[in-house]
Amino acid sequence: MKDAVSRSSAHEGEPSAAEETPPRFEFRVWGDHLDELAGQLGASSDGDIRKSTDTYFVSTATVDVNPKARADLLDIKTLLGVQDGCEQWEVHTKLEFPVAAHDLIAELFQLVGVDPPELARPTYTLGQLIDELVAPHPDLAAVEVTKVRRITEVAGCIGEVSDVTIEGRSVQTVAIEAADLGAVVELRRRLGLAGASNVSYPRAIRNAIGQRFAIS
Repeated sequence: MKDAVSRSSAHEGEPSAAEETPPRFEFRVWGDHLDELAGQLGASSDGDIRKSTDTYFVSTATVDVNPKARADLLDIKTLLGVQDGCEQWEVHTKLEFPVAAHDLIAELFQLVGVDPPELARPTYTLGQLIDELVAPHPDLAAVEVTKVRRITEVAGCIGEVSDVTIEGRSVQTVAIEAADLGAVVELRRRLGLAGASNVSYPRAIRNAIGQRFAIS
């Protein structure tokens, strides 16, 4: 697989909290040496680069929900299903901080399958959510993840190559995603990833932080 996959111009922006985003199929791999794969996707260092520090909320109960805080939003995606080894994720909700206590119960704690603690405040900032509700909870963890993402468009898919730091450990991840399952499956084949494992962020983070969160 020496030839770079043909690509179009970089993906323009990300949807805002108010925009409708169709469910997307995603295939994601992780590793320490993914430069050749990145080259095939054509995600260059002078292209569309996005840097962020996100806080992911992981649960011992499920990896089928992906809640994270980025900037001033609590962004929650849910897994609709798996087809041909590709996971289909849907944006469930985006809530602006401070978030109402009743929304945290319904949209976070219930979704990730854990009992909510006593919520003493009517609304919570991100810091209050982490310090008062998540950190003391035996089945939840708040994990800071830094990312440098290179984004491109490849064969009808969004391609993403990211340098990620989780709990102090640096790792690379490469993902392809699209609303069209066929496009993701075909690009996965062209990249030589048909036999690779598809590992989502919730699953990767749980394994990175270990102990009671690790998945066997």
